[in-house]
Amino acid sequence: MSQDIAVQVTGLSKNYGAVQALRGVDLSIAAGEYFVLLGPSGGGKTTLLRLLGGFIRPTAGRILLHGIDVSEQPPNHRPTSMVFQSFALFPHMTVAQNVGYGLRLRKLPKAEIDERVAAMLNMVGLGDLADRMPHALSGGQQQRVQLGRSLVLETDILLLDEPLAALDAKLRKDMCLELKHLQEQVGITFVHVTHNQEEAMTVADNMAIIADGELVEEGTARDLYENPRRRFTADFIGENNIFTGTATGVDNGAVAVDLGFATLSVDGKGQFPDVGADVSVSIRSELVAVLNPGTAPDVNQESLTASYGEAVYLGMATSHVAALPNGQAVVARHISSGLAPTAFEPGSDVTLAWPRSMMRLHLS
Repeated sequence: MSQDIAVQVTGLSKNYGAVQALRGVDLSIAAGEYFVLLGPSGGGKTTLLRLLGGFIRPTAGRILLHGIDVSEQPPNHRPTSMVFQSFALFPHMTVAQNVGYGLRLRKLPKAEIDERVAAMLNMVGLGDLADRMPHALSGGQQQRVQLGRSLVLETDILLLDEPLAALDAKLRKDMCLELKHLQEQVGITFVHVTHNQEEAMTVADNMAIIADGELVEEGTARDLYENPRRRFTADFIGENNIFTGTATGVDNGAVAVDLGFATLSVDGKGQFPDVGADVSVSIRSELVAVLNPGTAPDVNQESLTASYGEAVYLGMATSHVAALPNGQAVVARHISSGLAPTAFEPGSDVTLAWPRSMMRLHLS
């Protein structure tokens, strides 16, 4: 993968009157990278994407595409093309005509258009559907038409705004893999907006969490899932149990966090909060074991006493819910067919235990 920078934004902001949709975002995306903007609805992801495409102008900040400042340039002067959430196909045109529409606007020779459209239809798996009308296509096929229509323009950067939102769950999973393989085949930069975590983690080389108009955190899918630095990331990615407490001291890099009813010892990983500072601790639900109170945790495990609540069967996984002395619910998620606990009675005392090294400390 090339390490040239395809997209660089600095101090990018967008206001709609008194509403700040985006605030001071700094971001770099390498050329040839599949980059995902992930976050809750209304957080600013699509605003950022539309700014990159030139569909709206920034209130402040700069947008550089391959090193060229395009902050004030319209969409047709940028090396970008856009795939929208709605398929937006021309209903009176065939598949081939839809894919070749942008090339016809560029007034390319008919022979060249036909050649490029045919090659693109084969690439997106629609070579035998060139003469079909959009109403005769499935949702996945319509999405492939839209992808082909954008990719045939041979721009350097493809912007995808919730491209799989209109598809059912199974088709979305299949299309995720197709998108990733297609991006690897064409080798250009993809910038993909979604609020679906599984979708993001399937396709992304790197991703950024966008919420409340700010870039919260960025990294690989594994980084953000296993080592979230911010509490928001831990709360948004995967299923984490988050404990809030007060830092009471640091001993050999381990931060003591008072929860009010117990104290946790957490590796600060270079973070040293002031005594008395409010902090959070997270642990992923699949790392939490539910033990009988007479079973001693491993020496390398942290543990808390809780009252067992219920088991929620989710198919492949079962979530076991227990309440801490302060009433907070803690979830332990286990493979349903594995050796997970199944026989605890509601209201019975249990011990929740997890690897101490897997806890994460969050100062913000």
